[in-house]
Amino acid sequence: MLLVDPWRKAAECDRAIALVADPERREVLESLRSLWVALCDPRSAAQAPGRAHQLSTIAQIHSELMVVCRRAMH
Repeated sequence: MLLVDPWRKAAECDRAIALVADPERREVLESLRSLWVALCDPRSAAQAPGRAHQLSTIAQIHSELMVVCRRAMH
């Protein structure tokens, strides 16, 4: 099973939001952060069996977005 810390992912989004100047990227990051925070709820549907694949997909999107944001900052 994939081990993902939603709080850590939300914090990564916060750091990127603080550094990104593009309002569209900022909006996407804010949405992603909201998703991670929602997943922190222990009653979240992400805790249900069979959701590991969906969580893995969200984590992959997060990783790809962070790479794009890092490139845009340099």
